[in-house]
Amino acid sequence: MRQFSAAVYANENLILSEVLEKLENEFPLISIKVFGNSLANSTLTTATNEYDVLPAGMIDDEDILLVLSDPKDDMEALKEYEGDIVDFTGTFTAKDVYKIEEPIAYLVNAVQVNKEDMEAAAFLPAAVFGKSGVDDMINQTRELFAFTNTETKVFEERLAFNMFFSDMETGLLAGFRQKLKADTGLDIDIRMGAISTGFVLDLYFKKDVNKDFGYITESVGFVPTMADVCSRKRPVTVFRSKNRISIAGDYINVICAQITDSFKDIIGE
Repeated sequence: MRQFSAAVYANENLILSEVLEKLENEFPLISIKVFGNSLANSTLTTATNEYDVLPAGMIDDEDILLVLSDPKDDMEALKEYEGDIVDFTGTFTAKDVYKIEEPIAYLVNAVQVNKEDMEAAAFLPAAVFGKSGVDDMINQTRELFAFTNTETKVFEERLAFNMFFSDMETGLLAGFRQKLKADTGLDIDIRMGAISTGFVLDLYFKKDVNKDFGYITESVGFVPTMADVCSRKRPVTVFRSKNRISIAGDYINVICAQITDSFKDIIGE
């Protein structure tokens, strides 16, 4: 049986840690090395392994390259890679690249319904803006109780105990909403609340939606909290009625699910 190896490139550890643990559990025989720029020469520890983060220039003959962060200054080094590429950043445009979609876009595009017959609204987590977004939310929450103010990385307005709304032109989420429309063909009404990784996507249809959409299973009944949703093994939980489906899940888990599917396709599982 062939032994595969993978290079994982990342410049922040919010998604990286989750992805590594998922790959370790799903593919215990794959040899994994971690590379990066801002994380280079640091050490990352998961539940079962410890990784020394290497400079991108040391990527060599690994079978799979997983790109989780914008390569920026490391692009020249990554261009030399000749194996299979799994890309979450949109940096690589070749047809044979395995593209990992932003979770909301991925779920909307999985619904094979004419977009003219559908409307959508999404509640986004701070994780949309990576580790910096989650750090801001946590720090703002602490500041409220400590009556202090510190410099933020992403959010100029307070997200803690608050909610952001967006149109297509102004506000922090405008660019994200514009990209979602470009990627899905649907103008999704988005808002963001003080949750780290949980999300809810509501899809409304002009016609009956009692059909199989592939990733959507039977309605699960009542799930009381977002914490319960995010702790489930499946990436998303679906609530369905005649003309609406609501999809709740963990933002990072949906990314991880796409990545593991890509790895399975590459290694032939």
